[in-house]
Amino acid sequence: MRAPIILFGAFDRHNLGDLLLGRIAAALTQARAPARPICFAGAATRDLRGFGGAPVHGLDGLLAQWQRTPDPLRPPPDLLQVGGEILGCTAWEAAVMLESPQGAAALIAAHDRDLAGREAWAREHLGITRALPYLASKARLPAGSRIAHVGSGGVDFARLPAATRSAAVAELGAATVLHVRDRCTRDTLAAAGIEARLAPDPGVLVARVLGPAIARHAGAGEPAAVRLRFPAGWVAAQVSAEFGDDASLDALAPGLDRLQRDSGLGLVLFCAGRAPWHDDPAVLHRLRARLHAPVHSLVAASTHLLDLCALIAGCTLCLASSLHARIVAAAFARPAASLVQPSAQGAKLRAYLETWHADALHLHAIEAGAPITAADAALAEPAPARDARAARLAEGAAAAFRRCLDALARR
Repeated sequence: MRAPIILFGAFDRHNLGDLLLGRIAAALTQARAPARPICFAGAATRDLRGFGGAPVHGLDGLLAQWQRTPDPLRPPPDLLQVGGEILGCTAWEAAVMLESPQGAAALIAAHDRDLAGREAWAREHLGITRALPYLASKARLPAGSRIAHVGSGGVDFARLPAATRSAAVAELGAATVLHVRDRCTRDTLAAAGIEARLAPDPGVLVARVLGPAIARHAGAGEPAAVRLRFPAGWVAAQVSAEFGDDASLDALAPGLDRLQRDSGLGLVLFCAGRAPWHDDPAVLHRLRARLHAPVHSLVAASTHLLDLCALIAGCTLCLASSLHARIVAAAFARPAASLVQPSAQGAKLRAYLETWHADALHLHAIEAGAPITAADAALAEPAPARDARAARLAEGAAAAFRRCLDALARR
């Protein structure tokens, strides 16, 4: 009987990055430890297979079931924390993002003003005791279990309540191996007495691990229709719901008009995540309506992870506020630029890019009518430079995975 490996992350909601991290982690774990069973765990039980994800167990329920069926011959499971901004996601944020858009709106209306009480409510609602629902508690795991982190993020960690930070530091200190994905998180943890390795986000392995599957999706369905619609190429553009105010859309539209006019490319607007507080297709339709020539654009409808990756991998330019949209584009060596706002999402994006793309940040802050010069710079970057960066980051992430899985190997 081989000890299972629990892959733990925010695989329980629709978000490009989290679904992608789960697929990559499963493939690499199966390749390096083929005899060990794996299962996916999140803060809640959900089935994301219809979106290219996996069936996900709520971690607390999974561990409770393990404890209810003791077997002295069964080795304890190990747990791999599979990246994501887990050190900044509170129970309240997780509870909202795990709801439907309608349910999230009702929760916010009922609890958003109760800053103190909503966290306690959210933990009870989710059936967890942790203040950070996507950070596993070693004390809740069976004796002998080990934890490794392959690419955790926590740009806002220093802003958390002191008690939450203290508990998180204790959990991180109990990890067998700890990798974080940006210097900001590494330095913040170092100030709290936790030493962490720095490694690229595991999403940089998407071309290496999921390339053939993405190529199959590129040849069918919506990705194939996009290729027929825009044979000269397209800009894959994404903005999160935080860009949904009229002023931001009014400021962005002229830049997209100019980009289309100068490049002759089509424009494919897509959602990188449908969970609450991520993306909203209504925002994309409002943006499209502001374009000078909306006929040369479309709003992608697919919600499947591999369709979204195919749209990005096949584009001429990716322009997005999503960190993982940028990561997927860079992994396929596509020109890419990022849209940033002065927000938590913007801080996460900046922290990662300043760590791994300091030579070519390609950041664009929304200003009224401003040309998107970051897109021009990305298109002008030589392909060999993009190829070399993609290979370098992929090897760094692969090495981190090897260290984690080797540390969890049973001897």
